[in-house]
Amino acid sequence: MVDGIIHAGISTRDMDKSIWFYSEVLGGRVIMEIEEPKGTPWIVTVQYPNGTCVELFYPRADFPLGTKLGRNHLCLGVSDIHAIEERLDTYGVTVTGRATKVRDGNMQVWCIDPNGYRVEFIQYIPGAPQLTHGEKKVFW
Repeated sequence: MVDGIIHAGISTRDMDKSIWFYSEVLGGRVIMEIEEPKGTPWIVTVQYPNGTCVELFYPRADFPLGTKLGRNHLCLGVSDIHAIEERLDTYGVTVTGRATKVRDGNMQVWCIDPNGYRVEFIQYIPGAPQLTHGEKKVFW
């Protein structure tokens, strides 16, 4: 039924900084810009090599982002966790969780995007539960 995540949509506080982060820093490319029927900018879509996308929504007075984002976050897959951590440092992005092996055995890094959203990066290890279709595994 479900093949995977196609895109994540997030509201922005600053579209230019968001485009910079999701394209320049993280290596995506802007593939689409959508305007509302009245002609005002609405969405910018950034795509990554595997086809997944991040939809960035322009700030809107009628839909304020607020100061508390709660538990919301975006998770992006990477092939080299240390390379993404180094890239974030190079661009001066706030890294809130350094490369760490987590309970399921995968590697993880966390940062904050220009809008205050938490962004998680995961590097799957060979045999990771997310890549297999075997028995359910429980990690405590």
